[in-house]
Amino acid sequence: MTPRREPRLARTFTAFALLATTLLVGCAKTGPAPKDPDLQVAALLPPPAPEPQPEYRLRANDELDIKFLYQPEMNEHVPIRPDGKISLPSVGELAVVGMTPLELEKVIVEKSSTHLRDPEVTVVVTRLSEDRVYIGGEVMKPGFIPLRPDMTLLQAVLQSGGFKRSAKLESVLLLTPAAGGTFSAARVDMQQVVEDGVPERIRLHPDSVVFVPQSWISEANDVVDMYVRGLFPALPKVGVGASITQ
Repeated sequence: MTPRREPRLARTFTAFALLATTLLVGCAKTGPAPKDPDLQVAALLPPPAPEPQPEYRLRANDELDIKFLYQPEMNEHVPIRPDGKISLPSVGELAVVGMTPLELEKVIVEKSSTHLRDPEVTVVVTRLSEDRVYIGGEVMKPGFIPLRPDMTLLQAVLQSGGFKRSAKLESVLLLTPAAGGTFSAARVDMQQVVEDGVPERIRLHPDSVVFVPQSWISEANDVVDMYVRGLFPALPKVGVGASITQ
């Protein structure tokens, strides 16, 4: 009897081993999926560097600390004047608007080297000027106003008290700063904005200049005031109960 049972036990053990192997292989196949090698590499890479910002360039009404490392008695705190210049005892007057602080450092070192030994200079901007728009001509309060984001030409004029009655609305001059200290000029028809409600498309930039000219009637009145009224004091104002004929 024993010789007959051994093969059956062997066959049973072999079948059990095959079943266990199949189950282990199935478990291995249903495990977590392998990670994407490209994703693993991307995760290890540093984040992209931010885009470099343009260097700050000096503007009128900025305030500067100018420090001499080996000659501290020559240190100065100076504002940049409206004409774009500063005055330093060591180098005299310098036109600095449009320079970067590093460029100004090099200029001061170059000019002061004639009478200072190995000067080392640091320029620090301690106060930034506010953005401004300049309004002139036939407005109630000519001068400058702070520039707000997305400010339009009409908003700027209203900040200056509005147009005078003598304003030539259809030919307002807008000067916009351009590269190299120059200005681009354009004529803007504000009459259609004020009288017809046409939306404004132009937005002002820092240091823009808005000039509102006189109308022809106003210019005619000036001519009368300057050259004629002295001869005829009772002469009425042009446009007020009077007419001009050729």
